[in-house]
Amino acid sequence: MLTRRRRGFSLIELFVVLVVISILVGLAIPRMHGFKHQFYLTTMISDLRNLAATEEGYWSSVDSYSSDLNALRFNLTPGVWVTFVQADSAGWSATATHDDDTSHCAIYYGNAPPLPPATVKNFIGCSK
Repeated sequence: MLTRRRRGFSLIELFVVLVVISILVGLAIPRMHGFKHQFYLTTMISDLRNLAATEEGYWSSVDSYSSDLNALRFNLTPGVWVTFVQADSAGWSATATHDDDTSHCAIYYGNAPPLPPATVKNFIGCSK
């Protein structure tokens, strides 16, 4: 008598594979959210650092800080928005936000008052 060779996968085997894949995806999605949040924070911090360097260059030639990004010839990363709170000859302060994230970062220089979450002059602080 000839025995037939089994071909393909049984329904149970396919179901087990789907369950394993679902578990792996369920573990990966929360981690991806954390990576995206860190990416948004990094872009805001980077833009504020670049803005600080640009402001210092502007101050060395004009003897005042500016709140006009066009005058500074400064381009923001897409999705990042900078709001100046103060910019004059005494100092400047600004906040950065991202379209896709609820946190924000801030910095202040010179004699500008502290701007939470930045609590140390010349250092960027970010909310969670």
